[in-house]
Amino acid sequence: MDITSGTTYANGSFKDLDLEGASLRNASFSDCTFSKCRLSKVDLMGAVFADCVFDHCELTLPKLVDAGLHGAAFKGCKLVGVDFTKCNTKFFGVSFDDCLIDTCNFSSLKLKRTPFLHCTIRESRFIESILTEADFEGCDLEGTVFHGCDLQKTSFLRAKNYSIDPTTNVLKGATFSLPEAISLLMRLGIILN
Repeated sequence: MDITSGTTYANGSFKDLDLEGASLRNASFSDCTFSKCRLSKVDLMGAVFADCVFDHCELTLPKLVDAGLHGAAFKGCKLVGVDFTKCNTKFFGVSFDDCLIDTCNFSSLKLKRTPFLHCTIRESRFIESILTEADFEGCDLEGTVFHGCDLQKTSFLRAKNYSIDPTTNVLKGATFSLPEAISLLMRLGIILN
């Protein structure tokens, strides 16, 4: 099935598509599944994805200006250089399971209760993000920045390689696992022997 700009799709299934550099401006997808699709440098300006699943897809440097992600689930995907801050934030909702999230930007987004389960999140940014009750269980967060975030009741169980400054983030009720939680004390200048 071909996908074109400005078209509406419902309950569609798209598999093994290579949409590198394609324009899907103002296209609308509802309850669609994308399996093993390559969306590299695709123009998604104004496109809407409502209750869509991306299964083992690659999303690299997409243009997301005013794109709508409403209940978009990413499973086993590779996301590189995705600037989610460009999306339309009205009804914004995403979930991630077993994904590689590399150099992505989630700054200033409301991500309350968002699951980032068992993901590798490298060199990504969460600046002034609302992450209350989010779930980073089993994540590798190497090089990822959390600054000015609301991380109340957020789960970092079995997460590793995080560097979270407790003086610049709200951590009340957040859960961590040992021994990785010791890194929180290091940011306070505490020395453990």
